[in-house]
Amino acid sequence: MHRDTARTIADALTWARILSVLPITILAFYDLKWWVFGLYVAAALTDLLDGMFARRGAPPKTNFDLDGVADRILSFATVLWLWLLLPGFLPKYWLPYLPVIVALEIYLNVIRIGYERLDVPHLPFGRFAMALFFTLLPVLIVFGDLPWFVHTVLIIVVASELQLTWVFWRKSGKR
Repeated sequence: MHRDTARTIADALTWARILSVLPITILAFYDLKWWVFGLYVAAALTDLLDGMFARRGAPPKTNFDLDGVADRILSFATVLWLWLLLPGFLPKYWLPYLPVIVALEIYLNVIRIGYERLDVPHLPFGRFAMALFFTLLPVLIVFGDLPWFVHTVLIIVVASELQLTWVFWRKSGKR
């Protein structure tokens, strides 16, 4: 496969993931859990496949991190879907995780804007944390509320955000 074709496929899959947010949100609003489950798994597969094609493809033409933006959009949408589909989820689990994650994301975005040439590292622990986070909604749909699992996932996500924040802080010269 030609490298430009692989890049085009990778970008198309990433856009499909971004565009899947609207139908999944509508389905979640109407409490159609199994439809959400199916489309959510399909969106997760686009994430897996776009990575495979991106590694084989030509480098992106711009420094814009489309895959990273798609991951953030899907992450925030996942929190929305958890709130819509699992009554009591956010009040039960939001402290201390959500405020810490939001604060770290704000810091990371400010650093990205201030240092445009700063590349976004794809750390192995961060990839693991993101994959684990994206299992949260399907697991809770299938098995119901599992506090030990939710806390484990959220602790790992916070640790991953802290690791990325540390890397950005060091690279930005704020030592």
